[in-house]
Amino acid sequence: MEMRVHELHPTLIHAPLALLPSTVVVDLTAALTGDPRLDKAGRTLWWTTAASGLLAGFAGMAASQEVKADRHSRDMMFLHGLGNVGVVLGAFGVAVWRTGHRSSLVSSLVGLGSFALAAYTGWLGGEMVYTHGVGVKELTMKGEDLDLLSPSLTSRQAPARLLRDAVKGLGWLLGRARQVFTGRERLDPSAFGVKAVEEKLEQPAASPSDVRPELRPV
Repeated sequence: MEMRVHELHPTLIHAPLALLPSTVVVDLTAALTGDPRLDKAGRTLWWTTAASGLLAGFAGMAASQEVKADRHSRDMMFLHGLGNVGVVLGAFGVAVWRTGHRSSLVSSLVGLGSFALAAYTGWLGGEMVYTHGVGVKELTMKGEDLDLLSPSLTSRQAPARLLRDAVKGLGWLLGRARQVFTGRERLDPSAFGVKAVEEKLEQPAASPSDVRPELRPV
């Protein structure tokens, strides 16, 4: 089964999502104990986390131009991408600072904030795929559309397509951010995912009378 170009992002994103909380734990432990070995490990982990986030983000920018999505899903994609840009910039900021400084509670708190934001943007990404079917080939892209938007990752045109779409994706994200922050465009409030959570919480729990007993043969 061949992998498409837009499927590279969900493949790579596991690395920074796993590394970031691990890095925060190591850095916080180093700050509390003063252990020089943990301090060195934390410094290395910050650079590894930032680099893996940048690589996953590059693939994500490309994927934003290689999938079909309606306006609501596009708004979620915008929030997902903008939040992840903040996470990557935060990780690089801490990595640069840690190059010349020991771990501290401040750097650990910044790391915790980045992890909280990454958890939110990761949830948005899951909502886009599992609720709205963005990037799911059998739901939103088939046949010629799939070949046109997202060629095989092992094809000759894949590297150039990745680079071109990543640049286009970054341009789309920055342009959309300018439109939103200047008030020229408004985001769908439900794109933040709050409504989806509220609807799930408002679903009534099944009462005992609604639960049918399981009948088993005697």
